[in-house]
Amino acid sequence: MALISLLILMLASVALISSTDTSLLTAGNLAFKRDLANQTERAVAEVRTRFVSGALVSETVLYSDQPDQNYWAHALPSTSPKFPGIPNILIASAKKDDITDTATGIRLRYVIDRMCVAGTTVPDKSACTMGSFVDDKGGSDATKKVSTDLGPVYRLTIMALGPRNTQTFTQTTFTH
Repeated sequence: MALISLLILMLASVALISSTDTSLLTAGNLAFKRDLANQTERAVAEVRTRFVSGALVSETVLYSDQPDQNYWAHALPSTSPKFPGIPNILIASAKKDDITDTATGIRLRYVIDRMCVAGTTVPDKSACTMGSFVDDKGGSDATKKVSTDLGPVYRLTIMALGPRNTQTFTQTTFTH
């Protein structure tokens, strides 16, 4: 009777250890994923710098594709059923990572695309999504005005790759 009880206790302890390992692994993966989401802010900051004082500061440069800057002057197709809404070029890219942190093993890749129809050079309302904001000047709903003079909308898509094959995608839009 004692041996049967001991066998049952041993099986229960093995099951408990296995369950604990799985829970810890899941918690670790969630922590990696959360950290990757935070790390994508580095790519956002780098891209914003390129638009303010870097290679993409000139408006005429933005009229055409700049692959060396990960920039496309038109909306990129995103037809992958596995990653809906993510540009195909980012998923299929086998190029070197844009930002790598060797200490943490985090790699970031990104693309910027202007929300315009392919073939559009100078952005206009008929071919591009234009930025807008609501100017309420502290008044009532009747005095709110929508302004559309902010220029074209740019979409930044970031793919972050981390430890244990952790992967996240982040998208944000902005105007220049």
